[in-house]
Amino acid sequence: MAQIDVSINDSLVLSLPQADSLSDLMPVLFSNQGCGRCVTTENFLQTNGIDFIYLNLEMEENRTIMYQAATRQAGKSNISILYPVIIYKKEVYYGETPLLEFLESLKERIQLYETSRPN
Repeated sequence: MAQIDVSINDSLVLSLPQADSLSDLMPVLFSNQGCGRCVTTENFLQTNGIDFIYLNLEMEENRTIMYQAATRQAGKSNISILYPVIIYKKEVYYGETPLLEFLESLKERIQLYETSRPN
């Protein structure tokens, strides 16, 4: 996995270009406190040793960036967003169900990228 020390930091705020850029290295997770699907995703990523950037949706700036990313992906502004929202390789994922199947496929995609990347 990426050799970047990223811990869960409730006050981290990124711009959309920054989130896109970092998503080339690791998943960027927009997470809402009290969201069971978000906690499941955080636990899955941590348990599987997957580095990720955590963006707390209690911060208004992060909600704005998350919405911009999701509406850009959808190609329209009137959308319903089910958490968590993840950006990986500039692709935006939200409302993925069943969640655990999606997380397993994301893990496989990350592992495939890691093994195909030149040293």
